[in-house]
Amino acid sequence: MKLFNAPKLRALQFGSIVLSATLVAACGGGGNSANGSISGTAAVGAALANASIQLACKNGTGSASANANGAYSATFQFDGPCAITASSGAITIHSLASGSGTFNVTPLTQLLLSYLAGQLGTTVDGLLSGITTNASYQSALANPTVIANAEAGVAQLLKTKYGITLSSSSFLTVSFAPGQPGADADLDTLLAAGAITSDGQPAASLAAAAVTAGAASPISSGSNAGATGGTGGTGGTGTTTK
Repeated sequence: MKLFNAPKLRALQFGSIVLSATLVAACGGGGNSANGSISGTAAVGAALANASIQLACKNGTGSASANANGAYSATFQFDGPCAITASSGAITIHSLASGSGTFNVTPLTQLLLSYLAGQLGTTVDGLLSGITTNASYQSALANPTVIANAEAGVAQLLKTKYGITLSSSSFLTVSFAPGQPGADADLDTLLAAGAITSDGQPAASLAAAAVTAGAASPISSGSNAGATGGTGGTGGTGTTTK
């Protein structure tokens, strides 16, 4: 048997180390951020079957196609928060994701954006576009306390204006399936009451009331956002997978 001498062996070992490091970097190592996943259900009472889902985040974009039940999932490299847009036929509705996790797209999440826009002194369109550029919006919308308080504010507003108590105030993140009791039944109840329209939008008067309610609990910046929000209730004034 022919043996390698010591210098040749050391050269081979060094070459193997360099090759291994190169492969790790090519597979996402070497300090690259890990992938994140956002999933949820797009529905307006009925599922938004096969809806196109677009995500625009603080850092990164992604897309997905919902399945027949409105369920979607997207995995890609990003930093939250993200604006979410679901489109199916004539219906286009919006939502947000603070980071990885479950985030639905429904008329209630569209209403939530109106409330948050009021808190941040902007419009829904301004809020959605600012998610990728505005540091104050990014800080606030990545704060789970801000989101939970705003959800509670929306729930209180619906109770005040329509006498409807939601099955869960966590309507942004609760898991649900169209046609089942709970979060989906809430959408049917709101539709029957005229709180949301057939195209998945909150009624104009309700959206305006949400902005007003949000403005009553303003968020001056993301750093102190957890201390405000949630009172509401003033009434009338990547890579994708299915």
